[in-house]
Amino acid sequence: MQEPTSTTATDMGMPPDRVTRRAFVLFFCTGLFMVSLVLAAITAVKIQAFNLGPITVLVPAGTIAFGLTYLATDVISEVWGRGYALCVVISGVLMRFIILFLLLYAMHAEDVFPFISTAGNWTDAQQTAFVEVFSSGNRTNFAGMVAFGISALADVLIFHHLRQKHAGKNRLWLRNNVSTMVSQTFNSAIFISVAFAGVQTWSVIGSLILGQVVVKLLVAAFDTPVVYLLRNIAEGRKLTDFSG
Repeated sequence: MQEPTSTTATDMGMPPDRVTRRAFVLFFCTGLFMVSLVLAAITAVKIQAFNLGPITVLVPAGTIAFGLTYLATDVISEVWGRGYALCVVISGVLMRFIILFLLLYAMHAEDVFPFISTAGNWTDAQQTAFVEVFSSGNRTNFAGMVAFGISALADVLIFHHLRQKHAGKNRLWLRNNVSTMVSQTFNSAIFISVAFAGVQTWSVIGSLILGQVVVKLLVAAFDTPVVYLLRNIAEGRKLTDFSG
């Protein structure tokens, strides 16, 4: 009977004793994805006004950070395939649960565990402000988990559908933009509705959805050269290679 084989780092193109461009780009994109996802969840409670010529749109501060998560998954999808991208997306969803748990611990540990108390110069006023800020963060984090799970899955599936449909054609730019723009629109509508319903008026919610979509579409358009650059580094191509 044949002995089962195990997958090693070398089998995956990542020699364990040295740094390769391919391995670096994979870990860079995974790190960018996780950092951007966490920052987007925490900073989404702050609303910013973007003055875009004749119009002004309201945008959560975490919008640009969240847009970078799609750049990361598109590069991973293109170079390593759908399986790797889905692993990163699922890990991201789990990270959101961990963030929620750790925020609840930071806010309420002293109320739950009798052997924990605040120390130093931490005042009741500081504790109240701390809880107020991060309680809002918990709601946006929950909204983000729902919206992110649906939209990130849609992004990966649309990207790979277009990759198979356009095999052999130079259309990475198309699948990158279409998959990101469609999934980001889904994300904005779901996230803003869940996060701010009952907190903001529906006119403000509509402006927030519009603002998020506009900014995310701009990020998606401008990140296309970066997707090519990271793909080229990982695959050892010329940095200016825009084929594929």
